[in-house]
Amino acid sequence: MAQRVVKTTYLLGLLFFAAALVYFFASNWPELGRLTKVGVGAGFMVLFYAMSATVFRRHFLSKWLFIFGAITFGICVALIGQVYNSHADSFLLFFIWFIPTAILAWFTRYGFLSIFSFGLLQLTFWFYYFPSSYQIERGEWTSFFLLLLFAVVNGIISFLGRPSIVSNLAYIAMHGWLFVIFVQGISTDQFHFWSYAYAVILVVFLMYVKKQPYFICTVLFTGMFWIVQYFRFVERHFGGNWYIFGLVLAATIVYIGIYVLRWMKRRSNGKVEKFFLVAFQIIVTGVASVIAIGSIMQLLSFWFDVFSPYWLFSISIFLFVAPGLLWKRWNDVVRYTLLAIGYMLGAFSVTDVSFIVISIYVAVLFLISWRMPAGVRTMTNIAASIYVAMMMLDEWSDIRLTLLTVFVFYSVIYWFAKHMYERFVFLVFSFTSLLLLTSADIFSIDWMYVGWNIAFLCAASFVLLFRTNEYERSIAWVYMCLFLILKYYEWVWDLLHKSITLAIVGICLFIVALVVQKRKSVSLSSYGQKWLPLLVVIMLQVVFITYVTLDKEQHIRYGQQIKLQLEPIDPRSLIQGDYVRLQYEISTIEGMNEWGKAQVILRKDETGVHRFVGVYSLNGNLRHSAMYREGDVLVNGHIYGNTIIYGIETYFVPEKTGGDMQQSARFAYVRVSKTGDALLEKVSEQ
Repeated sequence: MAQRVVKTTYLLGLLFFAAALVYFFASNWPELGRLTKVGVGAGFMVLFYAMSATVFRRHFLSKWLFIFGAITFGICVALIGQVYNSHADSFLLFFIWFIPTAILAWFTRYGFLSIFSFGLLQLTFWFYYFPSSYQIERGEWTSFFLLLLFAVVNGIISFLGRPSIVSNLAYIAMHGWLFVIFVQGISTDQFHFWSYAYAVILVVFLMYVKKQPYFICTVLFTGMFWIVQYFRFVERHFGGNWYIFGLVLAATIVYIGIYVLRWMKRRSNGKVEKFFLVAFQIIVTGVASVIAIGSIMQLLSFWFDVFSPYWLFSISIFLFVAPGLLWKRWNDVVRYTLLAIGYMLGAFSVTDVSFIVISIYVAVLFLISWRMPAGVRTMTNIAASIYVAMMMLDEWSDIRLTLLTVFVFYSVIYWFAKHMYERFVFLVFSFTSLLLLTSADIFSIDWMYVGWNIAFLCAASFVLLFRTNEYERSIAWVYMCLFLILKYYEWVWDLLHKSITLAIVGICLFIVALVVQKRKSVSLSSYGQKWLPLLVVIMLQVVFITYVTLDKEQHIRYGQQIKLQLEPIDPRSLIQGDYVRLQYEISTIEGMNEWGKAQVILRKDETGVHRFVGVYSLNGNLRHSAMYREGDVLVNGHIYGNTIIYGIETYFVPEKTGGDMQQSARFAYVRVSKTGDALLEKVSEQ
């Protein structure tokens, strides 16, 4: 017990201190110079690594200090981008961060680093295809093969890597990117063939995938695919008979689910398998219920111009909820599907039915559910909480009181529940409702807001320090990180002040952990790593940061300055802070539809602003080189259709100054190197 408390307190201190670093650098404090900022960031990275290798080498903190050192490298790369105004949340940031992190994960075999590096790889893919600091339009086949490449890379990681949580995540990511192709095709009216190809791929995976996690994942994406396809089909062929077909389809899905579930149960012999059996039941129930609900609601609309909410409420109870609760001999999938349909239909009519009637209904459900199996009880309690929340919002429109009631309801069930899965579900719901109570975007800033933030920290800390179940503790860690992310994006309190507060809290937690460790004589010894190969990677990280910083410093000092006209807008980067996104006059070239690396000719006009003259070269081939004159400037960029990206589309600003910058900025001053690379120096009114 004492050892777990000390370890958790140390880790909380590290987490808060690392968050303080992110907040501090994201605030873009103008009092610090460029080299000072990068130096401080690199200094913390070296400090984490050094403490891991020396002071805490045989301590359990050695592993986590090392991990935070790897995380701080990414903060340094992001910081360089902030200081020298590189792209916000650029795919290059995450790719550069990914490479040494993956190597370190391979050397150390730290599970957290492996998962973290995998996450960085997915962010690389995401921001390459969906860049945050500029917009580009790709051709249909270019888009398709890019997304397919992301899926293939994840598939290789999944099937060729050793069995681990990363291989499972890679399999999920593979199907995720395949589904993105499907959604992109629908939203952009492209990839028309993909719906058929994707259906075949899903069937093949269902037939030949043997690992249960992979099979469940395939079932999930198959369900989402057919839900989308079903409603697209219904939308195109509207008519009552088609909705009857939807009910038949839902019944067919349930029947197939029963058959597959029986086959899976014959192979099940452990807790892991039981978890996937539950997951499969949830997926089948969800897919069948969504299709059935859509069909029932459309059938009612088709048959009746106006129908009473009491009719819908009665249908939900007598045709679905009552049979699902009372007929215990029915198959679980059938029973859960009936309950899901009944509870969702009831939700459509709750606010139009008498408050007293719904209150009695909720009370009866709550009392009956306690003698039911865990799955039925969980579904019924979730439905009851939704009904209560909808009634309270309809009667009093008080979101805070509603969330408080829901939080208390979920917390009580969590505390008294005996079944493991039931506890996990309601712990997640409890944390979710409590986290929403801490949001400044939903509620006004008053003493209750402060109180709920403190309550959330206390609740999460209680689970982390005093609960023994590792899954519950993992849930608490996830929500603690979500809390810090939420606070990062809240505008009501400066990032700099948040950073100072978090740093103080982190230091205090370290002191508390140290005192308890000494008094309780807690041993935290751990096996040390072999540092020689790790030092090589660490030295390369330091060399990279130093080289890039000095190169950009030389660029900004000695590059040729040019003046460009711009149009700014204002968002916030994931870890780099506030920035102004810049749209240049020279960013769009009318009549162009090319792809690749380009070099453009800029010429100064009579007002001192450099204007576009022509494309000097494209993919290394000269285009309009005869237009170049002495005194002109050649600038490198990447052309996508008629849009050129120069790498100067982002200008980072101190927190809360982006709005003023957006109103006043009209020109950008850019330094261009001898090789044509551009580096944004400043923006100005004139």
